[in-house]
Amino acid sequence: MAAIAHKRIADATKSLAQSLSPGPGQTACQPGASFGIPALDQHLSGGMWSNALHEVRCSLARDFACAAGFALGLAAQFGKQDAKRILWVIDPAASVDSGLPFPDGLSEHGIDPKRMIFVRPITLQDALWSADQAAKCSDLSAVVFQVKGNPKPFDMTATRRLMLRARESGVLVCVLRQSGAEEASAAATRWHVEIMPSGDDADFEHGPGQARHAQTLERNRHGRTGQWTLVWNPESRAFEDGTSNLETTHRVHRIHASAHRPDRPVEMGQVVDLERAS
Repeated sequence: MAAIAHKRIADATKSLAQSLSPGPGQTACQPGASFGIPALDQHLSGGMWSNALHEVRCSLARDFACAAGFALGLAAQFGKQDAKRILWVIDPAASVDSGLPFPDGLSEHGIDPKRMIFVRPITLQDALWSADQAAKCSDLSAVVFQVKGNPKPFDMTATRRLMLRARESGVLVCVLRQSGAEEASAAATRWHVEIMPSGDDADFEHGPGQARHAQTLERNRHGRTGQWTLVWNPESRAFEDGTSNLETTHRVHRIHASAHRPDRPVEMGQVVDLERAS
């Protein structure tokens, strides 16, 4: 019985692998908009595939916020522009160490919080099913599947299925792997994200500047790998080179300095507790 089961799994895996090659009536993966960073676009042969599976991972839980921001940036910049809703499926194990994206942060990425749909299944199997079904929906702009670590049910066969669904529907599907190691998958690209020290800011000398992230392209099915320092520009809604001067392109909305006001409260005199004094 075990041999029969293994043979069925192998046959199913082989069938999925063959289905990844475009056949009659199928849509091949098409490059989407470019990053606008020549060195990075050259590695990607012109741009990110918009109807494909991509993976974003972070090794440490502390880097999850920047990994989630990078995944949102990919969904906002390379997702289907004629469909506005983004569906976010959360593995129940992942929700223990992370929260949900903050509405203001979504707006900074050009995403209307009202257009976000969060699915929080009870089990990992239900989460896998939800992501698989969502990837088939052409009315979505993008699908983000947040998973913790490297669970066995989310194997090569599962990623191949998501890749196939994305190519058929034209929806960008992103696996957001939280505290996970690199492993074989059918993803077109796999990115490893780490937080970096923020850049200098001439207008805010003693405070942090723009957040910078180190993105390592670990896997690229149609090009080379490499590493870049990127930042997200909330005004242009696009990624930028984090090693260049950002002062001219980024304007941070800050609270104006106080003026024509006393620097300390006015002395109000002595306060007496009448109950204790009596």
